[in-house]
Amino acid sequence: MTSRPRKFRYRRRSPLFLRLWSFTKGELHDIDGFVNFAREARKSEEERLERLAAQTRRADDDDWLADVSAQIDDFAALSAEFAIIGLWRCVELYRKRAIRAAKAVPGEAAAARVRKLSKLGIPTQRIRCATTVNELRCLNDAIKHARSVDGELAKLPRWRGKRGRELGNLEGHYARLRSAAERYLSNLAYRLSRRTTG
Repeated sequence: MTSRPRKFRYRRRSPLFLRLWSFTKGELHDIDGFVNFAREARKSEEERLERLAAQTRRADDDDWLADVSAQIDDFAALSAEFAIIGLWRCVELYRKRAIRAAKAVPGEAAAARVRKLSKLGIPTQRIRCATTVNELRCLNDAIKHARSVDGELAKLPRWRGKRGRELGNLEGHYARLRSAAERYLSNLAYRLSRRTTG
């Protein structure tokens, strides 16, 4: 008895996960806008301070200049921390929305009890940039809870040997983490949409 050849079915990406990803991309761009605004505000304030310092040239009272300069540096560090917290929020909310949407996929009775991506058949280690996104999570926690390198963050290669130290200005880390978060979310959206289409 010969079996009939099965008709090939193209797999298409689920528009739901792509819409969620598009919404999250907008949130990421909003955070970029915040970072650019903070950078421009810092630059403008530094230029204003330089002009003011050139006008006054008081040799006996330069402490005010150092104080204002320190405040500008504090502003830059705080805005970088806010950006990293916002970046993690985007990752966390997308994952939460996507998992909730995956549970609601028709014909997926077992998915109603899913709490983690691995139970959805997507091992988190296999998602692009998962290690860097884990660093983002640890950095977010360190910012919110300790404002220094805590135990979990100190286990990661970039932070080894720095346990207990202040985090410092995280502006340099934002760009690296931002691009990794976008690649992670894009790959996650792709994997979820492939998983839920037939």
